[in-house]
Amino acid sequence: MNTQELQRATSAGRLRWLVAVERGASAGLLLMILGTMSAQVVARYLLHAPISWSEEWARFTLIWLAFLAAAMVMAQGQHIAVDVVSPWLGSKAKRRLECLQNAVVVLACLLLLIGGFRFVWRVGLVGSPALGIPRSYWYGAASVGLGLIAVHGVANIVAVLGGDRSAAVDGREGDAAAPQDGSGL
Repeated sequence: MNTQELQRATSAGRLRWLVAVERGASAGLLLMILGTMSAQVVARYLLHAPISWSEEWARFTLIWLAFLAAAMVMAQGQHIAVDVVSPWLGSKAKRRLECLQNAVVVLACLLLLIGGFRFVWRVGLVGSPALGIPRSYWYGAASVGLGLIAVHGVANIVAVLGGDRSAAVDGREGDAAAPQDGSGL
């Protein structure tokens, strides 16, 4: 195994680890939402003593869940897309189009990050009403999620340019235009 192959294998391992962390964190956040809302229903309707902070906590965790799951979905290449052009292209043009798509996503994420940092910094001292969680933690979810999406976008570009689809994570192996459900249609 030469140095370049070793670097690819190490990068792929890191990406798989990152996606596993994103998947685990997303599952944990979903369980937190489920548990908090279940406790709220029991407390409100059975005990007649609603939990004052439960809805705020569920909203907070839902924001983080949305951005972490979006990053995980980007890594897997499973975002919803309208594929009108690529069926008409050859394999080389498909790879170029996929690189362009990922580059646009990375650029948009980086622009949003740059603009969003000032906002997150400005609202950082304001706490949420029930829990007192600083707003920077709320809006910081967007920064973390956009950063992770950009990382996965760059990794997708590298995988496409390197011709090594196995460098991309789960569900990205093979031709970009091939169905992911295994139907072959």
